[in-house]
Amino acid sequence: MKNIYFLSFIIIAVFSSSIFSQDTTQSLAFKNKRPQQQTPYFYRPDLAYQIWQKFRLTQEANAGDPLAQHELGLRFLLGEGVPADTSQAVFWIKKAADQNLTSAKYNYAILLINGIGVTWDPFTAFKLFQSAANDGMVQAQYVVGILYTDNLTVKRDYNLAYYWIKKAADSNYEPAQNIAAKLEPRVSRNIVDSLISSTSKPEEKNPIPDPSENLTSSLGLVFIDFNTISDTAITVTDSMLIENIEVIGNDSLSKILLADKPKSLKDLSTPRNIEILNMLAENGSPEAQTILGKMYEEGIYFTKNLANAGVYYYRALRNDSPAGTYLLWQLSQQSEFGEQVQRESENGNIVAKYLWYGLTAIAFDRRIAISDAINLLEQSADSYYLPALVELGLNYYNSRFGKSDIETGLKLWQTASQLGSKEAEIRLVASRLLDNFGGYNKSEDFKKLKKFADEGSLFAMVSVGLCYEQGIGIYQSKPEAVNYFKMAAQRGSRFAYEELKRIYDGMRPPDSQFLISN
Repeated sequence: MKNIYFLSFIIIAVFSSSIFSQDTTQSLAFKNKRPQQQTPYFYRPDLAYQIWQKFRLTQEANAGDPLAQHELGLRFLLGEGVPADTSQAVFWIKKAADQNLTSAKYNYAILLINGIGVTWDPFTAFKLFQSAANDGMVQAQYVVGILYTDNLTVKRDYNLAYYWIKKAADSNYEPAQNIAAKLEPRVSRNIVDSLISSTSKPEEKNPIPDPSENLTSSLGLVFIDFNTISDTAITVTDSMLIENIEVIGNDSLSKILLADKPKSLKDLSTPRNIEILNMLAENGSPEAQTILGKMYEEGIYFTKNLANAGVYYYRALRNDSPAGTYLLWQLSQQSEFGEQVQRESENGNIVAKYLWYGLTAIAFDRRIAISDAINLLEQSADSYYLPALVELGLNYYNSRFGKSDIETGLKLWQTASQLGSKEAEIRLVASRLLDNFGGYNKSEDFKKLKKFADEGSLFAMVSVGLCYEQGIGIYQSKPEAVNYFKMAAQRGSRFAYEELKRIYDGMRPPDSQFLISN
């Protein structure tokens, strides 16, 4: 079985406490955060400049003071004491960055990597982050380390990633400390040993005051990890599945599910949480589908039922879940499981028929021909089993297994949707948008699709990214598309990651620093 990859990505920044009165939301690129609802955090180095009146600040900025230029830029960006003006914000922050002010380089990089008031440019942003990191700025060191893990801006290099993140960790930057420990198994032992034994602090060319109140403990920073689940994994732990709840795409539901800090699936299995997980699973959340599958497999909250476990795992696999895929593969290796699926299928169990089809379709079970498996799927769909209706519709719509009839696929989804399938409804909306069917209000369909993404649907999240990239039902925005693709790839979508690579490669500069051989 090939390694199954997933991506986590984060851009960090820091506000001073005074900014929270203006906007308490977090960065567009933060884990779990929806685009278009947040303003990124920026680093504010000197509180003294914040109390200056605009007249004096403008005088000093025009006179060439980089700290004044930077502060004036932030005020224009945030509308503090002046009308918000993104172009003026970019102008002044860039002026300060051009004078090598560390915090300005960092903040201008944030503007570039989010496409705020400037053309989206992750490559120039990386150079600025790296320059700030070389100056000793711990936040920038952390970002540079993170960017060395995603294989998008620069070639993935876990040694360099660890080098920079460890520097930030040694300066007591807590998010870096958490990630450094996770990276250690992926780096050369001599690098780990040399950095751990080193007691020297980073040399700072431009020391920047960093008051503790400028930091927040709730940033939820993550790093890009492509190898958490692979064929070398021994087990998928409860803690891994619970941690994935943080990226389901809905902050409020994540907070509810994690409110009691569950350490096991048994801790998680309260009636309220089960209701939420069921809702998320029906919306197409692979994280919730995998958790419910594990609960059925182990008899947590529900009566133990391997067929139900297999169905949830298969549905999670269809949504690109690394954990769901691995757990289904493990389950399929148990002889009693295969025998149970066959026995129940032959006894007319529509759930087992759907599952046996699925196991055959992905070659986890080779006991029957694919034609026989499709017959099982059709029998399950004829009995109006919703996952089977959706799957059969997908086969017709995408011309899989000899089925090729878009109209039949749409009718199957319409039937499933009328019977209550949220997944079918999502696919209908996405097909109207992305396949350009006429007679529909694309703006309204986009709003529906975005709502589905906010409710946990990974498929909707990827589709929203495509809509932003192509300007379908919404204004065209490459930064927004990238943000949605990153969030989807973080959750396991390899399609989203391939879209990211395509976008980055399409504007990659001819600079050896950014050369990535695929």
